[in-house]
This record gives sequence, structure tokens and C-alpha cells, in this order.
Amino acid sequence: MGTVPSRKHLLGALYASGLALLPFGALGQTSSISLLPGGPIPVAPVADVEMPEMPMAPMAETAPMPEMTPSTPPVAPPPMPSMPEQVNITAPRSSGIAAIVNDHVISDYDLDQRTALFVATSGVRPTKETLAQIRAQVLRSLEDEVLELQEANKHKITVTKADVDRALKNIADDNHLTPEQILGTITQAGVSANVFRQQLAAQLVWQKLVSARYGTDVLINDQQVDEAMQRLKQGADKPQFLVSEIFLAVDRPEDEAAIRTSAEQIAQQIKQGAPFTAVASQFSQSPSAADGGDIGWVVQGQLADELDHAVVDLRPGDIAGPVRAEGGYYVLQLRDRREPFGTKIDDKAEAPPDPNAPVPLARLLVPLPPNVDAMVKDRAMQLATNVRAQVRSCTDLPLIAKELQGSVFNDLGMVNPQELAPELRTGLAKTHAGEVVEPFFSPAGLEIIMRCDQAPPKLVAFQLPSRDQLQQQLFVQQMSILGKSYLRDLRRDAVVETR
Repeated sequence: MGTVPSRKHLLGALYASGLALLPFGALGQTSSISLLPGGPIPVAPVADVEMPEMPMAPMAETAPMPEMTPSTPPVAPPPMPSMPEQVNITAPRSSGIAAIVNDHVISDYDLDQRTALFVATSGVRPTKETLAQIRAQVLRSLEDEVLELQEANKHKITVTKADVDRALKNIADDNHLTPEQILGTITQAGVSANVFRQQLAAQLVWQKLVSARYGTDVLINDQQVDEAMQRLKQGADKPQFLVSEIFLAVDRPEDEAAIRTSAEQIAQQIKQGAPFTAVASQFSQSPSAADGGDIGWVVQGQLADELDHAVVDLRPGDIAGPVRAEGGYYVLQLRDRREPFGTKIDDKAEAPPDPNAPVPLARLLVPLPPNVDAMVKDRAMQLATNVRAQVRSCTDLPLIAKELQGSVFNDLGMVNPQELAPELRTGLAKTHAGEVVEPFFSPAGLEIIMRCDQAPPKLVAFQLPSRDQLQQQLFVQQMSILGKSYLRDLRRDAVVETR
């Protein structure tokens, strides 16, 4: 079974067509990090940029599904989708104080910029009800970042501009964009590009600090590899899971309720369409945040009992949590699954679909005027092509409709192909369960029609990793545990005053 694509790619496709903001993925691993004296983050200070109001798309009104027959007269289409209405999610630049961390001031303006950055890069569209929670989550992330940078500065750990450029390019490559396009999107959202660069730098610094402090102490010897391999062999009759995590630490008992609320809000935001990788990168307090929360493949029974029980019944793409386990709360995503070693996989080719059988359909309409400019049509078709390549299920289509003002989502229910126009019927016959029909233009605009039936999962049997792969997995697991403990100790010993 292939890995389920994250929504960073889905919403990123919208940005690629110029119709929505891009949610970025997490940092990739940086193999070469050099030292640079003179400060923990050698990037330019935040520019003096006034914060504009941020866009938020209201729900579009429902438009009727046009009859797809040659005899259908043209219908007057809804207006061309416009940019979403603006909603004020930030205050004007202010010298107010949001928090003080060991005598370091986090200003309201810093918090405004980072909140706007999260909105611009995550795909989340805040409401008045959720904005306060998002700001609280961002503020805690900023507080942890200050603690990490203060500790890095104490140990003279730095990163270079080249390191940040390399991380930015990794993100751009993952989203099939250029760094200039990414930074352009950031600035269009009213955020200084340096705010984004500083966040990347802080993640790299923390990754390097944890590695510098513990890397030489974490030595995975042959005996550990032998023991782990033996455990894998003993567990080869169990499923394997590809898991991503978001971890929020509970450092003091009095923080329990607030942290649980934050974890619940995070889980809800992801279920509503926020990309897991972007949210993990922003909020997770585990070193795996630098990789979008990715903790790799685990065997059933390898995780803590609470987490193992949460994962075992998930389907790829599902979210679990928040789950209370040792140290705090977890939100988990199952990205893929492998069946036990020796599972018999049926390699029979899928039977061709019955072209006359009723099928559940959903429709996303991008309204266009009858005589729209060819460039606009090309741009709209590029959007449709990207959506077709990346959309995972019909539940993603209403999320896209929320992003595009004027676009319309319809759940069409069970549809008899014989009642459709020849063009659509022919396109539908070429699709399989869960696929999108070749996008086309109707009198109402650009039509994206998707099948909502689910294909049976394709099973993949577990194979034992090589010794080198297993050694690396053990190293990453140990570093993750030590990194969580390190940050927990820093916060416990810190003086943090939230205003």
C-alpha cells in the first residue's frame, strides 16, 4: 500500500495554481550543519512590516448541478471566484508584552507575526472562536523556542544562513515550488520573510543542540541491534505501522487541563483539514517535529501501551488522539500499514468497473463566466489537474470549497451513469473507486467530479529491515526520548510569565 498523501500536498496544489495559500511540510533532515560565531541565529532581524487583515473564505452558496446533455441550454454561471473576505486576526504593531521567558520578552507583535505565519502555512482558517486557542498554542511554541535558543546560545550552538537556505529549498522542492514563491506567499500574508526563516533556524538549532549534547552518548552497538532484530522477528507475525506524532508535554500537574485542551484543538484542526506535518512542525515538542512528526515504522507492541492501542485499529490517513501517555499528550497519524510477515497477498488485477453500475459521486464547481479569458481557463484547469492528482477522498472536496470563495461543493449521492452526458459517462468509465474524473468545462464553469466509493486496501507484507536501517531507527528513537526530556527540564527550570 502506498503512503497516504498528506493535505500539505492537496492544499499546496491550490497554491500552485495561485488560488490558495500553501501549507508547507516539515523540515527535512539536514546532514551538514556548520558553526558560525556571533549569535545563535545568524539571520536578519524582522523587518518593520504592518500586519494586514488575513483572508478567510466563507462558505459558498450551493449551486445546482447542470444537466450534462448536449441539449442543455447554457445557464448563467455564478460570478468568478474572488479573493476571500478579510478577517482581522492580528492587532496593529504593538509594544505590548505577550510573555517573558527568563527575562526575554516575547512581544505581542512577535506573537501576531507567528500566528499569521502559522495561518498562512498550515491551511487553517481561524474563526473568532478558535483564534484565541491558536494564539495560545503559538505562544507556547514561541516560549519553548526561546528556551531552546537560550540553551543553544549558552553552548554556542549556531546555524548558518546556508543551513536555513538549504532547509527552505527542501520545503520548496517538496511542494514543487521555488524558495522565492514560498517567501512571496509569506509576505503576501503580511508576515516578514525573516520570521519564517528564523523559525526554520530555530528548529535546526534545536536539532543540532540535542545531537551535540546526546549524539556521542547514544551508541547503538551490535548487541542492541541483535536484540532489536530478534524482537522484530518475534513480532513479525504482527502488523507494522508508519506513524507520525504531535507531542505536548505536561510539565506540571496544574497544566494538565490546559494541555489537554490544546491537544484536542490540534486534533480537531487536523481533522478539519490542517496538514499534520505543518501542525507538528509548529506545535510538537518532540524532536520529530523537525521531520513533520515522522517517527517511522513501528511494530505492534513497540509503542507505549496507550499509543499502541490507539494506532492498531486506524486506517491509513486516520488521526488518533489526544492520547495521554507518559510525559504528556499525543496526537497520532497512521500514514501506512504493513501486514504480518508471510501474509498472502493477492496480486490479481482489479476487475474492470461496471460502466453501468450506479456510483456515488461528489462535485466541486469552480464557476466561470461563459467567455472567460483563456489564461484564466488555463489557470483553472491547472488547479483541477493538481487537485485530481492529490485529492484523497470526497471528504477533501468541501475543505477545498472553503478555501475558494465562490466555489461550490455538492454531494451528488448515487448516480446512474446512463443518465449522464456522453462526455462525463465516458470519463467516469475510465475511473476506479475513489478517483477523479478528467476535469472538464460545463456551462456553469470548471467541473471536478469524484467517485466516493472506496477501493479495497492493497495489502503489503512486512519485511525485516537491514541491520543498518535498524541501527538508525534505534538511534532516532533514543534521540527523540532524550530531546523530549531535555526540553521538559528546560521548561521546568525556567521562569515563564504569560501576560
